Amino acid sequence: MTSSQRVAGFDIGTNSLRVLVADVDDLSRFVSTLRLGFAVRLGEGLSSSGRVSEAALERTARVLGKSAQLARRLGASRMLAGATHVLRVASNANEAVAALEEAANMSIEILSPQEEAYYIYTGALSDGYQSGFVIDVGGGSTSLIRGVGAGGVESNTLPLGCVTLTEQFFEHDPPSLDEIRALCDHINAELARSDLSLMPDAENPVTGVGGAVTSIAAASLGLPHFESKRIDGHLLTRDEIENWAERLAGVPIEKRMEIAGLDRRRAQIAVAGAFILSRLTCRLDIKRLTVSTRGLRYGLALEAAAHPAG
Repeated sequence: MTSSQRVAGFDIGTNSLRVLVADVDDLSRFVSTLRLGFAVRLGEGLSSSGRVSEAALERTARVLGKSAQLARRLGASRMLAGATHVLRVASNANEAVAALEEAANMSIEILSPQEEAYYIYTGALSDGYQSGFVIDVGGGSTSLIRGVGAGGVESNTLPLGCVTLTEQFFEHDPPSLDEIRALCDHINAELARSDLSLMPDAENPVTGVGGAVTSIAAASLGLPHFESKRIDGHLLTRDEIENWAERLAGVPIEKRMEIAGLDRRRAQIAVAGAFILSRLTCRLDIKRLTVSTRGLRYGLALEAAAHPAG
């Protein structure tokens, strides 16, 4: 008979704060979970200033503090918080981490790209789907991850993120054709100069995680509200992704917010996310990918369960 422990994982990203409070059993299976997501936009303005702004830090600290309190009230015995691209590159990262740690009363680790990739991969595969390759399009960067050996990963982190590219290339709503062209030229140039030797094997399935992927899947399904059970395992074709990128780019944000399934909080950055995914699947010759709503916070929760408190 297996037992379980309650743990929590906190994914502090450039766009979102994602929280998972979960019961994990002795076989590293999730028995029950509470998932929360907040569009705190910690990286707002980062691409131009190189810093985390006071306003972004204040709202993130407030939400993180309340989320940590909730996890404790629910009985989480151990909590792990990992920060990604935004706090890897911000010039005031140390000050920002100190403020977040004080608000949440817990330690926060700035994950290296390799550590982030490992936790994304273990989290994405925790639902039982077999995948040799995982793509995570985030707010500040995109991770390509391939499993190797027994529990190891190889990874490549690309400087392509939904938030940073939205701020860098879009001044109009909807984006002008020139802005879309400049965005795609930039993505293609970045892919051309990047080391893309890390390629998916033709015979192994590819898994896509992160808000950019799950938003397209939810819109493709026409869901009236976010349903992870329907999104998990959904197959997205490259043609669908390209069609959604063009559709999202063709309407103003008010119309995007009306699209069934598309998270209203992601309407502003959805266009850049869709084009990153579209160009990437084309360059890597990925014809379809399986969508997963799991990722970094799940990997952090598994790590917390593997090293129980006390």
